Amino acid sequence: MNLKRSFSSISTRQLRAMAEKRLARAPLEDLSAWSTDRLLHELQVHQIELEMQNEALRQSQLILEESRDRYLDLYEFAPVGYLTLTASGLIGEINLTGAALLGAERKKLLQRRFDRYVAAADLNEWQRRFVHTLQHGGHLNHELRLQRDDEAIINVRLDSRLIQSGDAAPTLRVTLTDITGPMQALAELRAGEDRLRLAKTAAGLGIFDRDIASGRLEWDEQAREIWGVGPDEKVGYDTFMAGVHPDDRAATSAAIGRALDPGGSGAFQAEYRVVSRTDGSIREVAANGQGIFADGRAIRFVGTLRDISAQKHLEKVLQMNRNEMDILVNHQVAAQTAAALAHELNQPLVAISAYSEAALRMLRCGSKRTPEKLARALEGAMEQAQRAGRTLHQLLDFLHKGDVALAPVDLNSLILEAIAATEACGYGEFRPVVDLEPGLPLVQANLLQVKKVLINLLCNGVEAMRNTGMATTAITISVHTHAERNMAQVTVQDSGPGLSEERLARIFEPFFTTKHEGIGLGLTISRALIEAHGGQLWAELSPTAGARFHFTLPFAP
Repeated sequence: MNLKRSFSSISTRQLRAMAEKRLARAPLEDLSAWSTDRLLHELQVHQIELEMQNEALRQSQLILEESRDRYLDLYEFAPVGYLTLTASGLIGEINLTGAALLGAERKKLLQRRFDRYVAAADLNEWQRRFVHTLQHGGHLNHELRLQRDDEAIINVRLDSRLIQSGDAAPTLRVTLTDITGPMQALAELRAGEDRLRLAKTAAGLGIFDRDIASGRLEWDEQAREIWGVGPDEKVGYDTFMAGVHPDDRAATSAAIGRALDPGGSGAFQAEYRVVSRTDGSIREVAANGQGIFADGRAIRFVGTLRDISAQKHLEKVLQMNRNEMDILVNHQVAAQTAAALAHELNQPLVAISAYSEAALRMLRCGSKRTPEKLARALEGAMEQAQRAGRTLHQLLDFLHKGDVALAPVDLNSLILEAIAATEACGYGEFRPVVDLEPGLPLVQANLLQVKKVLINLLCNGVEAMRNTGMATTAITISVHTHAERNMAQVTVQDSGPGLSEERLARIFEPFFTTKHEGIGLGLTISRALIEAHGGQLWAELSPTAGARFHFTLPFAP
Protein backbone atom coordinates (compact mmCIF):
# COMPACT_ATOMS: atom_id res chain seq x y z
CA MET A 1 0.00 0.00 0.00
CA ASN A 2 2.92 2.43 0.83
CA LEU A 3 4.62 1.66 -2.51
CA LYS A 4 1.36 2.33 -4.30
CA ARG A 5 0.94 5.61 -2.46
CA SER A 6 4.60 6.69 -3.31
CA PHE A 7 4.19 5.88 -7.02
CA SER A 8 0.72 7.24 -7.34
CA SER A 9 2.01 10.72 -8.21
CA ILE A 10 4.69 9.48 -10.78
CA SER A 11 3.78 9.41 -14.47
CA THR A 12 4.17 6.32 -16.64
CA ARG A 13 7.02 7.91 -18.67
CA GLN A 14 8.99 8.76 -15.54
CA LEU A 15 8.45 5.27 -14.17
CA ARG A 16 9.81 3.71 -17.39
CA ALA A 17 12.94 5.93 -17.34
CA MET A 18 13.68 4.95 -13.76
CA ALA A 19 13.35 1.27 -14.64
CA GLU A 20 15.76 1.57 -17.62
CA LYS A 21 18.43 3.25 -15.43
CA ARG A 22 18.14 0.48 -12.82
CA LEU A 23 18.49 -2.13 -15.57
CA ALA A 24 21.63 -0.41 -17.02
CA ARG A 25 23.40 -0.60 -13.63
CA ALA A 26 22.59 -4.28 -13.21
CA PRO A 27 24.99 -6.93 -14.73
CA LEU A 28 23.77 -8.21 -18.05
CA GLU A 29 23.01 -11.93 -17.98
CA ASP A 30 22.95 -14.21 -20.90
CA LEU A 31 19.41 -14.80 -21.97
CA SER A 32 18.89 -18.04 -23.72
CA ALA A 33 15.95 -18.79 -25.97
CA TRP A 34 14.47 -20.91 -23.22
CA SER A 35 14.70 -18.02 -20.77
CA THR A 36 13.04 -15.68 -23.22
CA ASP A 37 10.10 -18.04 -23.78
CA ARG A 38 9.71 -18.57 -20.08
CA LEU A 39 9.74 -14.85 -19.42
CA LEU A 40 7.13 -14.30 -22.12
CA HIS A 41 4.94 -17.00 -20.58
CA GLU A 42 5.20 -15.45 -17.14
CA LEU A 43 4.29 -12.06 -18.53
CA GLN A 44 1.23 -13.47 -20.29
CA VAL A 45 0.12 -15.30 -17.12
CA HIS A 46 0.66 -12.14 -15.13
CA GLN A 47 -1.39 -10.19 -17.69
CA ILE A 48 -4.28 -12.66 -17.40
CA GLU A 49 -4.09 -12.48 -13.61
CA LEU A 50 -4.30 -8.69 -13.80
CA GLU A 51 -7.28 -8.89 -16.16
CA MET A 52 -9.03 -11.32 -13.78
CA GLN A 53 -8.29 -9.05 -10.84
CA ASN A 54 -9.66 -6.09 -12.78
CA GLU A 55 -12.86 -8.05 -13.57
CA ALA A 56 -13.21 -9.06 -9.90
CA LEU A 57 -12.73 -5.44 -8.87
CA ARG A 58 -15.31 -4.32 -11.41
CA GLN A 59 -17.83 -6.92 -10.17
CA SER A 60 -17.17 -5.88 -6.57
CA GLN A 61 -17.73 -2.28 -7.55
CA LEU A 62 -21.06 -3.19 -9.19
CA ILE A 63 -22.13 -5.14 -6.09
CA LEU A 64 -21.18 -2.23 -3.86
CA GLU A 65 -23.10 0.18 -6.08
CA GLU A 66 -26.18 -2.09 -6.03
CA SER A 67 -25.91 -2.45 -2.27
CA ARG A 68 -25.52 1.31 -1.91
CA ASP A 69 -28.58 1.92 -4.09
CA ARG A 70 -30.57 -0.70 -2.19
CA TYR A 71 -29.74 0.76 1.19
CA LEU A 72 -30.31 4.25 -0.15
CA ASP A 73 -33.80 3.20 -1.23
CA LEU A 74 -34.39 1.60 2.16
CA TYR A 75 -33.30 4.82 3.81
CA GLU A 76 -35.21 7.17 1.55
CA PHE A 77 -38.45 5.24 1.28
CA ALA A 78 -38.63 3.65 4.73
CA PRO A 79 -42.09 3.84 6.39
CA VAL A 80 -40.57 6.05 9.08
CA GLY A 81 -38.72 9.33 8.90
CA TYR A 82 -34.95 9.36 9.47
CA LEU A 83 -33.02 12.53 10.28
CA THR A 84 -29.94 13.73 12.11
CA LEU A 85 -29.85 16.79 14.33
CA THR A 86 -26.80 18.83 15.19
CA ALA A 87 -26.02 19.90 18.74
CA SER A 88 -27.70 23.22 17.95
CA GLY A 89 -30.89 21.49 16.85
CA LEU A 90 -30.44 21.92 13.08
CA ILE A 91 -31.52 19.25 10.61
CA GLY A 92 -28.33 17.82 9.09
CA GLU A 93 -29.85 14.98 7.06
CA ILE A 94 -33.39 13.77 6.47
CA ASN A 95 -34.92 11.10 4.25
CA LEU A 96 -37.83 11.57 1.88
CA THR A 97 -40.34 10.05 4.34
CA GLY A 98 -39.24 12.48 7.04
CA ALA A 99 -39.59 15.39 4.63
CA ALA A 100 -43.08 14.19 3.70
CA LEU A 101 -44.04 14.01 7.38
CA LEU A 102 -42.99 17.63 7.86
CA GLY A 103 -44.69 18.65 4.62
CA ALA A 104 -41.65 20.35 3.03
CA GLU A 105 -39.00 19.72 0.36
CA ARG A 106 -35.88 18.06 1.68
CA LYS A 107 -33.46 20.75 0.47
CA LYS A 108 -35.48 23.40 2.32
CA LEU A 109 -35.34 21.39 5.53
CA LEU A 110 -31.57 21.00 5.66
CA GLN A 111 -29.94 23.32 8.23
CA ARG A 112 -33.39 24.40 9.46
CA ARG A 113 -34.22 24.18 13.17
CA PHE A 114 -36.23 21.09 13.98
CA ASP A 115 -38.07 22.71 16.88
CA ARG A 116 -39.83 25.11 14.52
CA TYR A 117 -41.96 22.08 13.57
CA VAL A 118 -42.74 21.13 17.17
CA ALA A 119 -46.28 22.13 18.22
CA ALA A 120 -46.34 25.00 20.69
CA ALA A 121 -47.94 22.87 23.40
CA ASP A 122 -45.03 20.37 23.28
CA LEU A 123 -42.15 22.78 22.59
CA ASN A 124 -40.90 23.23 26.17
CA GLU A 125 -40.98 19.49 26.83
CA TRP A 126 -39.07 18.77 23.61
CA GLN A 127 -36.36 21.34 24.35
CA ARG A 128 -35.92 19.98 27.89
CA ARG A 129 -35.55 16.40 26.65
CA PHE A 130 -33.25 17.44 23.78
CA VAL A 131 -30.82 19.28 26.08
CA HIS A 132 -30.90 16.43 28.61
CA THR A 133 -29.98 13.90 25.89
CA LEU A 134 -27.08 16.05 24.63
CA GLN A 135 -25.71 16.38 28.15
CA HIS A 136 -26.23 12.84 29.41
CA GLY A 137 -26.43 10.74 26.25
CA GLY A 138 -28.59 7.65 26.00
CA HIS A 139 -31.87 7.27 24.17
CA LEU A 140 -34.79 9.67 23.82
CA ASN A 141 -38.21 8.11 23.32
CA HIS A 142 -41.52 9.92 23.64
CA GLU A 143 -44.62 11.03 21.74
CA LEU A 144 -44.68 14.45 20.14
CA ARG A 145 -47.03 16.64 18.16
CA LEU A 146 -45.56 18.29 15.06
CA GLN A 147 -46.98 21.15 13.01
CA ARG A 148 -46.33 20.75 9.30
CA ASP A 149 -45.72 23.59 6.86
CA ASP A 150 -49.41 23.37 5.88
CA GLU A 151 -50.40 23.97 9.57
CA ALA A 152 -51.69 20.42 9.97
CA ILE A 153 -50.92 18.74 13.30
CA ILE A 154 -49.60 15.19 13.30
CA ASN A 155 -48.74 12.85 16.16
CA VAL A 156 -45.39 11.07 16.00
CA ARG A 157 -43.39 8.73 18.16
CA LEU A 158 -39.81 10.02 18.36
CA ASP A 159 -36.94 7.58 18.97
CA SER A 160 -33.43 9.02 19.02
CA ARG A 161 -29.87 8.23 20.06
CA LEU A 162 -26.87 10.48 20.66
CA ILE A 163 -23.86 9.68 18.41
CA GLN A 164 -20.35 10.87 19.36
CA SER A 165 -17.36 10.00 17.12
CA GLY A 166 -13.90 11.14 18.16
CA ASP A 167 -13.46 14.89 18.07
CA ALA A 168 -16.47 15.34 15.79
CA ALA A 169 -19.44 17.29 17.11
CA PRO A 170 -22.18 15.09 18.62
CA THR A 171 -25.28 14.41 16.51
CA LEU A 172 -28.69 13.03 17.33
CA ARG A 173 -30.03 10.31 15.07
CA VAL A 174 -33.82 10.48 15.09
CA THR A 175 -36.60 8.18 13.90
CA LEU A 176 -40.11 9.64 13.42
CA THR A 177 -43.10 7.26 13.27
CA ASP A 178 -46.46 8.70 12.28
CA ILE A 179 -49.05 7.60 14.87
CA THR A 180 -51.77 10.09 13.90
CA GLY A 181 -54.12 7.37 12.65
CA PRO A 182 -53.78 5.11 15.71
CA MET A 183 -54.10 8.14 18.02
CA GLN A 184 -57.30 9.23 16.27
CA ALA A 185 -58.66 5.69 16.44
CA LEU A 186 -57.78 5.55 20.14
CA ALA A 187 -59.47 8.90 20.74
CA GLU A 188 -62.59 7.72 18.90
CA LEU A 189 -62.55 4.47 20.88
CA ARG A 190 -62.31 6.36 24.17
CA ALA A 191 -65.10 8.71 23.09
CA GLY A 192 -67.22 5.71 22.18
CA GLU A 193 -66.48 4.11 25.54
CA ASP A 194 -67.47 7.33 27.28
CA ARG A 195 -70.73 7.48 25.33
CA LEU A 196 -71.41 3.83 26.09
CA ARG A 197 -70.66 4.42 29.77
CA LEU A 198 -73.06 7.37 29.84
CA ALA A 199 -75.73 5.35 28.03
CA LYS A 200 -75.26 2.43 30.42
CA THR A 201 -75.49 4.72 33.42
CA ALA A 202 -78.59 6.45 32.06
CA ALA A 203 -80.27 3.12 31.29
CA GLY A 204 -79.06 1.45 34.48
CA LEU A 205 -77.38 -1.30 32.45
CA GLY A 206 -74.74 -3.66 33.74
CA ILE A 207 -72.57 -5.87 31.53
CA PHE A 208 -71.44 -9.47 32.01
CA ASP A 209 -68.95 -11.52 30.00
CA ARG A 210 -68.36 -15.17 30.86
CA ASP A 211 -65.59 -17.28 29.36
CA ILE A 212 -66.94 -20.82 29.39
CA ALA A 213 -63.60 -22.66 29.11
CA SER A 214 -61.75 -20.77 31.85
CA GLY A 215 -64.78 -20.03 34.00
CA ARG A 216 -63.78 -16.36 34.11
CA LEU A 217 -66.66 -13.94 34.66
CA GLU A 218 -66.31 -10.21 34.08
CA TRP A 219 -68.75 -7.72 35.64
CA ASP A 220 -68.80 -3.97 35.26
CA GLU A 221 -69.46 -1.54 38.12
CA GLN A 222 -73.25 -1.70 37.78
CA ALA A 223 -73.39 -5.51 37.93
CA ARG A 224 -71.06 -5.57 40.93
CA GLU A 225 -73.20 -2.97 42.68
CA ILE A 226 -76.37 -5.06 42.16
CA TRP A 227 -74.76 -8.17 43.64
CA GLY A 228 -72.98 -6.21 46.39
CA VAL A 229 -69.51 -7.28 45.22
CA GLY A 230 -66.36 -5.17 45.61
CA PRO A 231 -64.65 -3.61 42.56
CA ASP A 232 -61.51 -5.76 42.85
CA GLU A 233 -63.14 -8.98 44.04
CA LYS A 234 -62.80 -12.00 41.78
CA VAL A 235 -66.18 -13.33 40.64
CA GLY A 236 -67.35 -16.49 38.93
CA TYR A 237 -70.51 -18.38 38.05
CA ASP A 238 -70.87 -19.49 41.68
CA THR A 239 -70.83 -15.84 42.77
CA PHE A 240 -73.55 -15.06 40.26
CA MET A 241 -75.80 -17.97 41.23
CA ALA A 242 -75.29 -17.39 44.97
CA GLY A 243 -76.79 -13.92 44.55
CA VAL A 244 -79.87 -15.10 42.65
CA HIS A 245 -82.93 -15.52 44.88
CA PRO A 246 -83.31 -19.21 45.87
CA ASP A 247 -86.80 -19.39 44.34
CA ASP A 248 -85.46 -18.12 40.98
CA ARG A 249 -82.28 -20.19 40.68
CA ALA A 250 -83.76 -23.22 38.93
CA ALA A 251 -85.54 -21.18 36.24
CA THR A 252 -82.50 -18.93 35.73
CA SER A 253 -80.12 -21.88 35.43
CA ALA A 254 -82.46 -23.54 32.93
CA ALA A 255 -82.63 -20.36 30.82
CA ILE A 256 -78.82 -20.11 30.77
CA GLY A 257 -78.58 -23.78 29.81
CA ARG A 258 -80.88 -23.18 26.83
CA ALA A 259 -78.78 -20.18 25.75
CA LEU A 260 -75.60 -22.29 25.82
CA ASP A 261 -77.15 -25.19 23.90
CA PRO A 262 -75.38 -25.40 20.50
CA GLY A 263 -78.63 -26.59 18.98
CA GLY A 264 -80.42 -23.35 19.87
CA SER A 265 -80.16 -19.72 18.86
CA GLY A 266 -78.08 -18.72 21.88
CA ALA A 267 -80.55 -15.99 22.85
CA PHE A 268 -81.07 -15.39 26.57
CA GLN A 269 -83.85 -13.45 28.27
CA ALA A 270 -84.78 -13.79 31.92
CA GLU A 271 -86.10 -11.89 34.88
CA TYR A 272 -85.02 -12.89 38.37
CA ARG A 273 -84.43 -11.48 41.81
CA VAL A 274 -80.99 -10.77 43.26
CA VAL A 275 -80.24 -10.67 46.99
CA SER A 276 -77.50 -8.10 47.61
CA ARG A 277 -74.63 -9.49 49.64
CA THR A 278 -74.07 -6.06 51.16
CA ASP A 279 -77.40 -5.32 52.83
CA GLY A 280 -79.65 -8.25 51.90
CA SER A 281 -81.93 -6.05 49.80
CA ILE A 282 -83.79 -7.73 46.94
CA ARG A 283 -83.64 -6.31 43.44
CA GLU A 284 -85.56 -7.26 40.35
CA VAL A 285 -83.22 -7.81 37.38
CA ALA A 286 -83.95 -8.17 33.66
CA ALA A 287 -81.15 -9.89 31.74
CA ASN A 288 -80.55 -10.16 28.00
CA GLY A 289 -77.63 -12.08 26.57
CA GLN A 290 -76.22 -14.19 23.77
CA GLY A 291 -74.28 -17.42 23.74
CA ILE A 292 -71.29 -17.44 21.38
CA PHE A 293 -70.29 -20.73 19.76
CA ALA A 294 -67.25 -22.15 17.98
CA ASP A 295 -66.72 -25.66 16.63
CA GLY A 296 -70.13 -26.74 17.88
CA ARG A 297 -69.69 -25.68 21.51
CA ALA A 298 -70.35 -22.59 23.60
CA ILE A 299 -67.23 -20.53 24.30
CA ARG A 300 -68.62 -17.25 25.67
CA PHE A 301 -71.77 -15.86 27.22
CA VAL A 302 -72.21 -12.07 27.10
CA GLY A 303 -75.07 -9.71 27.81
CA THR A 304 -76.58 -6.91 29.84
CA LEU A 305 -78.32 -6.59 33.19
CA ARG A 306 -80.91 -3.98 34.11
CA ASP A 307 -82.23 -3.17 37.57
CA ILE A 308 -86.01 -3.05 37.12
CA SER A 309 -86.90 -2.90 40.82
CA ALA A 310 -88.39 0.58 40.57
CA GLN A 311 -90.32 -0.40 37.44
CA LYS A 312 -91.68 -3.55 39.11
CA HIS A 313 -92.66 -1.58 42.21
CA LEU A 314 -94.44 0.99 40.07
CA GLU A 315 -96.24 -1.76 38.15
CA LYS A 316 -97.44 -3.30 41.42
CA VAL A 317 -98.61 0.08 42.73
CA LEU A 318 -100.45 0.77 39.47
CA GLN A 319 -102.00 -2.69 39.48
CA MET A 320 -103.10 -2.29 43.10
CA ASN A 321 -104.67 1.03 42.16
CA ARG A 322 -106.41 -0.64 39.22
CA ASN A 323 -107.64 -3.43 41.50
CA GLU A 324 -108.99 -0.89 43.97
CA MET A 325 -110.67 0.97 41.12
CA ASP A 326 -112.18 -2.31 39.87
CA ILE A 327 -113.53 -3.03 43.34
CA LEU A 328 -114.93 0.49 43.60
CA VAL A 329 -116.53 0.23 40.17
CA ASN A 330 -117.98 -3.17 41.07
CA HIS A 331 -119.45 -1.70 44.25
CA GLN A 332 -120.91 1.19 42.31
CA VAL A 333 -122.31 -1.10 39.63
CA ALA A 334 -123.77 -3.38 42.28
CA ALA A 335 -125.27 -0.40 44.13
CA GLN A 336 -126.75 1.04 40.95
CA THR A 337 -128.06 -2.37 39.92
CA ALA A 338 -129.61 -2.90 43.34
CA ALA A 339 -131.15 0.58 43.21
CA ALA A 340 -132.59 -0.13 39.77
CA LEU A 341 -133.96 -3.46 40.94
CA ALA A 342 -135.44 -1.87 44.04
CA HIS A 343 -137.01 0.89 41.99
CA GLU A 344 -138.46 -1.43 39.35
CA LEU A 345 -139.58 -4.18 41.75
CA ASN A 346 -140.81 -2.06 44.62
CA GLN A 347 -144.19 -1.17 43.07
CA PRO A 348 -145.12 -4.72 41.96
CA LEU A 349 -143.97 -6.13 45.28
CA VAL A 350 -146.07 -3.57 47.19
CA ALA A 351 -149.05 -4.45 45.02
CA ILE A 352 -148.47 -8.17 45.54
CA SER A 353 -148.30 -7.57 49.27
CA ALA A 354 -151.56 -5.59 49.20
CA TYR A 355 -153.40 -8.22 47.12
CA SER A 356 -152.09 -10.99 49.36
CA GLU A 357 -153.15 -9.14 52.51
CA ALA A 358 -156.65 -8.55 51.06
CA ALA A 359 -156.98 -12.19 50.11
CA LEU A 360 -155.92 -13.22 53.59
CA ARG A 361 -158.59 -10.98 55.18
CA MET A 362 -161.25 -12.40 52.87
CA LEU A 363 -160.38 -15.90 53.88
CA ARG A 364 -160.60 -14.97 57.52
CA CYS A 365 -163.98 -13.13 57.17
CA GLY A 366 -165.72 -16.01 55.41
CA SER A 367 -167.99 -13.71 53.32
CA LYS A 368 -170.35 -15.22 50.72
CA ARG A 369 -168.65 -13.16 48.04
CA THR A 370 -165.24 -14.28 49.22
CA PRO A 371 -164.45 -16.63 46.28
CA GLU A 372 -165.05 -13.92 43.68
CA LYS A 373 -163.07 -11.26 45.54
CA LEU A 374 -160.37 -13.75 46.42
CA ALA A 375 -159.97 -14.66 42.76
CA ARG A 376 -159.57 -10.98 41.78
CA ALA A 377 -156.97 -10.49 44.55
CA LEU A 378 -154.99 -13.53 43.46
CA GLU A 379 -155.18 -12.47 39.80
CA GLY A 380 -153.85 -9.04 40.77
CA ALA A 381 -150.99 -10.59 42.72
CA MET A 382 -150.19 -12.85 39.75
CA GLU A 383 -150.14 -9.91 37.33
CA GLN A 384 -147.78 -7.96 39.58
CA ALA A 385 -145.52 -10.99 39.94
CA GLN A 386 -145.41 -11.35 36.14
CA ARG A 387 -144.65 -7.64 35.85
CA ALA A 388 -141.72 -8.08 38.24
CA GLY A 389 -140.50 -11.03 36.17
CA ARG A 390 -140.67 -9.01 32.96
CA THR A 391 -138.68 -6.26 34.66
CA LEU A 392 -135.96 -8.73 35.66
CA HIS A 393 -135.78 -10.19 32.13
CA GLN A 394 -135.54 -6.71 30.61
CA LEU A 395 -132.69 -5.86 33.01
CA LEU A 396 -130.84 -9.08 32.21
CA ASP A 397 -131.30 -8.51 28.48
CA PHE A 398 -129.81 -5.04 28.91
CA LEU A 399 -126.83 -6.36 30.90
CA HIS A 400 -126.15 -9.11 28.33
CA LYS A 401 -126.71 -6.94 25.28
CA GLY A 402 -124.48 -8.03 22.38
CA ASP A 403 -123.20 -11.47 21.42
CA VAL A 404 -120.05 -12.86 23.06
CA ALA A 405 -117.32 -13.51 20.47
CA LEU A 406 -116.08 -17.10 20.74
CA ALA A 407 -112.98 -18.45 19.03
CA PRO A 408 -110.61 -21.43 19.27
CA VAL A 409 -108.31 -20.86 22.27
CA ASP A 410 -105.19 -22.69 23.50
CA LEU A 411 -106.29 -23.33 27.09
CA ASN A 412 -102.83 -24.31 28.37
CA SER A 413 -101.29 -21.06 27.10
CA LEU A 414 -104.22 -19.09 28.50
CA ILE A 415 -103.62 -20.61 31.95
CA LEU A 416 -99.95 -19.55 31.88
CA GLU A 417 -101.00 -16.02 30.86
CA ALA A 418 -103.53 -15.90 33.70
CA ILE A 419 -100.89 -16.98 36.25
CA ALA A 420 -98.51 -14.27 34.99
CA ALA A 421 -101.30 -11.68 35.13
CA THR A 422 -102.17 -12.74 38.69
CA GLU A 423 -98.55 -12.36 39.75
CA ALA A 424 -98.44 -8.92 38.10
CA CYS A 425 -101.59 -7.85 39.97
CA GLY A 426 -99.83 -7.89 43.33
CA TYR A 427 -100.56 -11.57 44.05
CA GLY A 428 -97.01 -12.72 43.33
CA GLU A 429 -96.39 -14.33 46.73
CA PHE A 430 -97.43 -17.83 45.70
CA ARG A 431 -95.83 -20.79 44.01
CA PRO A 432 -97.79 -22.09 41.01
CA VAL A 433 -97.67 -25.82 40.37
CA VAL A 434 -98.81 -26.40 36.80
CA ASP A 435 -99.82 -29.77 35.38
CA LEU A 436 -100.99 -29.20 31.82
CA GLU A 437 -101.97 -32.05 29.56
CA PRO A 438 -99.77 -31.91 26.44
CA GLY A 439 -101.51 -31.67 23.11
CA LEU A 440 -104.79 -30.55 24.65
CA PRO A 441 -107.22 -29.64 21.82
CA LEU A 442 -108.32 -26.02 21.43
CA VAL A 443 -111.45 -24.94 23.27
CA GLN A 444 -114.22 -22.70 21.96
CA ALA A 445 -114.19 -19.69 24.27
CA ASN A 446 -113.93 -15.96 24.73
CA LEU A 447 -110.30 -15.51 25.77
CA LEU A 448 -110.82 -12.44 27.96
CA GLN A 449 -113.79 -13.87 29.85
CA VAL A 450 -112.14 -17.22 30.59
CA LYS A 451 -108.95 -15.43 31.59
CA LYS A 452 -111.02 -13.31 34.00
CA VAL A 453 -112.49 -16.47 35.54
CA LEU A 454 -109.02 -18.00 36.00
CA ILE A 455 -107.62 -14.83 37.56
CA ASN A 456 -110.60 -14.66 39.93
CA LEU A 457 -110.09 -18.26 41.08
CA LEU A 458 -106.32 -17.75 41.53
CA CYS A 459 -106.75 -14.48 43.45
CA ASN A 460 -109.41 -16.04 45.69
CA GLY A 461 -107.01 -18.86 46.57
CA VAL A 462 -104.12 -16.50 47.35
CA GLU A 463 -106.34 -14.24 49.47
CA ALA A 464 -107.75 -17.20 51.39
CA MET A 465 -104.27 -18.45 52.25
CA ARG A 466 -102.93 -14.96 52.95
CA ASN A 467 -105.76 -14.27 55.42
CA THR A 468 -104.79 -17.35 57.44
CA GLY A 469 -101.27 -15.97 57.96
CA MET A 470 -99.52 -18.64 55.91
CA ALA A 471 -95.86 -18.02 55.06
CA THR A 472 -95.17 -16.80 51.54
CA THR A 473 -93.19 -19.91 50.60
CA ALA A 474 -96.08 -22.15 51.70
CA ILE A 475 -98.71 -20.56 49.45
CA THR A 476 -99.11 -23.04 46.60
CA ILE A 477 -101.74 -23.14 43.88
CA SER A 478 -102.03 -26.14 41.59
CA VAL A 479 -103.57 -25.93 38.12
CA HIS A 480 -104.42 -29.08 36.21
CA THR A 481 -105.96 -29.62 32.78
CA HIS A 482 -107.20 -32.75 31.08
CA ALA A 483 -109.60 -33.78 28.34
CA GLU A 484 -112.87 -35.46 29.27
CA ARG A 485 -115.18 -36.60 26.47
CA ASN A 486 -115.85 -33.49 24.36
CA MET A 487 -114.85 -31.04 27.11
CA ALA A 488 -111.64 -29.75 28.64
CA GLN A 489 -111.60 -29.67 32.44
CA VAL A 490 -109.54 -27.24 34.53
CA THR A 491 -108.90 -27.75 38.24
CA VAL A 492 -107.61 -24.95 40.49
CA GLN A 493 -106.67 -25.94 44.04
CA ASP A 494 -105.01 -23.90 46.78
CA SER A 495 -103.22 -25.13 49.90
CA GLY A 496 -105.27 -23.08 52.35
CA PRO A 497 -107.75 -24.12 55.05
CA GLY A 498 -110.39 -25.23 52.55
CA LEU A 499 -114.18 -24.88 52.68
CA SER A 500 -116.67 -26.08 55.23
CA GLU A 501 -119.75 -27.94 54.01
CA GLU A 502 -121.89 -24.91 54.92
CA ARG A 503 -119.75 -22.52 52.89
CA LEU A 504 -119.49 -25.00 50.05
CA ALA A 505 -123.29 -25.08 49.80
CA ARG A 506 -123.51 -21.26 49.55
CA ILE A 507 -120.25 -20.41 47.75
CA PHE A 508 -121.98 -19.50 44.46
CA GLU A 509 -124.86 -17.55 46.01
CA PRO A 510 -124.97 -13.86 45.01
CA PHE A 511 -123.59 -11.51 47.68
CA PHE A 512 -122.25 -14.40 49.76
CA THR A 513 -118.59 -13.83 50.70
CA THR A 514 -116.08 -15.04 53.27
CA LYS A 515 -113.76 -12.05 52.71
CA HIS A 516 -113.45 -8.93 54.81
CA GLU A 517 -113.92 -6.96 51.62
CA GLY A 518 -115.92 -7.63 48.47
CA ILE A 519 -119.55 -8.00 47.56
CA GLY A 520 -119.67 -11.72 46.87
CA LEU A 521 -120.40 -11.63 43.15
CA GLY A 522 -117.06 -12.91 41.79
CA LEU A 523 -117.87 -16.62 41.80
CA THR A 524 -121.47 -15.97 40.77
CA ILE A 525 -120.34 -14.02 37.72
CA SER A 526 -117.60 -16.58 36.97
CA ARG A 527 -120.14 -19.41 36.99
CA ALA A 528 -122.46 -17.40 34.71
CA LEU A 529 -119.60 -16.77 32.27
CA ILE A 530 -118.59 -20.43 32.13
CA GLU A 531 -122.19 -21.56 31.71
CA ALA A 532 -122.60 -19.02 28.88
CA HIS A 533 -119.77 -20.92 27.14
CA GLY A 534 -121.65 -24.19 27.50
CA GLY A 535 -119.51 -25.39 30.41
CA GLN A 536 -119.90 -25.80 34.16
CA LEU A 537 -118.14 -24.36 37.24
CA TRP A 538 -118.34 -26.12 40.59
CA ALA A 539 -116.47 -26.55 43.88
CA GLU A 540 -115.83 -29.59 46.03
CA LEU A 541 -114.21 -30.51 49.31
CA SER A 542 -110.57 -31.49 48.87
CA PRO A 543 -109.47 -34.84 50.35
CA THR A 544 -106.23 -33.17 51.49
CA ALA A 545 -106.18 -29.43 52.19
CA GLY A 546 -107.39 -26.30 50.49
CA ALA A 547 -110.32 -25.46 48.26
CA ARG A 548 -110.79 -27.11 44.88
CA PHE A 549 -112.66 -25.59 41.94
CA HIS A 550 -113.36 -27.19 38.56
CA PHE A 551 -114.75 -25.83 35.33
CA THR A 552 -115.25 -27.27 31.88
CA LEU A 553 -115.22 -25.77 28.39
CA PRO A 554 -116.25 -27.39 25.10
CA PHE A 555 -113.63 -28.18 22.48
CA ALA A 556 -113.57 -26.06 19.34
CA PRO A 557 -115.35 -27.66 16.37
